[in-house]
Amino acid sequence: MPTDPSDTVSALQRLKQKIQVLTDEQSKALKSATYLGITPDQARQYDERRNEITELMQEFLRLQQRSEEN
Repeated sequence: MPTDPSDTVSALQRLKQKIQVLTDEQSKALKSATYLGITPDQARQYDERRNEITELMQEFLRLQQRSEEN
């Protein structure tokens, strides 16, 4: 975990950007699945992204709380 406030801000920005990229990918996959269906491999990738987004959001919230405490 970053200890310097500027490091924390940078880490939060990186996490936010990664979450946005993954969320955009999820949105595209969902739209595609709606019209074209989804293969087992695509479903697995979708689940993996969902899990990664959840983990990144938890890390983001931990960092945000820590920065607010300081």
